[in-house]
Amino acid sequence: MSSILLLGDAHLHEGDPELGSFLRFLKSLPTRTSALYLLGDLFDLWIGAPAFLSSCHARVVEALRELRASGIPLVYVEGNRDYHLGRIFRPDPFQEVADEGIDVAYGARRIHLAHGDLVNREDRPYRLWRGIAKGPLLLAGLRALPAGAARSLASSLERRIARTNQRHRARFPEEECRRFALEQLGRGNDTLVLGHFHQEARREYRGPQGTIEVYVLPAWREGRRSLRIHEDGLAAFEEFRGEGAGA
Repeated sequence: MSSILLLGDAHLHEGDPELGSFLRFLKSLPTRTSALYLLGDLFDLWIGAPAFLSSCHARVVEALRELRASGIPLVYVEGNRDYHLGRIFRPDPFQEVADEGIDVAYGARRIHLAHGDLVNREDRPYRLWRGIAKGPLLLAGLRALPAGAARSLASSLERRIARTNQRHRARFPEEECRRFALEQLGRGNDTLVLGHFHQEARREYRGPQGTIEVYVLPAWREGRRSLRIHEDGLAAFEEFRGEGAGA
């Protein structure tokens, strides 16, 4: 039976002992997955400018290209650690790169995919930072930097981003998630999939138009778990049980 796979928050980085496991995970997909959806924060920081790309980025992107060449569509939804990826990674390796979210029709389900960083409207400092960081002026400045300065800035940005919304991510924003989910229900979606919160969960919210099912993805690097949705509508979290870490 055909199925799609959704995962988020791998947070890979240079020298990461989890990199080898993630590459093996990608190689395991062609025989059992018809599409892969990555819901943001694949790396600790990913900027769509060549000076900011490390060997870790290059190895994962090459593995994604091999996966795409095998016939599996790849879609990326940017997270709070991703910036302007569509400039250099669409359509290779990603068929689509979405800044905020994307709707997907699969089998009987109509699914909205979002990283989740915009669910909590109370997180105003982060929303302000996001508006600036994802704007065109900052990107133009970043592209003008030499490679050494870019790498130094990238390290600083990683630390800053890690602090921007820790307080608001410490607890799951139940009411904000309900509001966000019911908005998607009103748009005709019956399923919502989020990342960002690192807490595996399934919820249902009822509104005037019916019921919407919500899945919150766990952080891949914390348990190598993802969500598989089958063509018949069955959805379940699963764990990758490949060999241990090591590149």
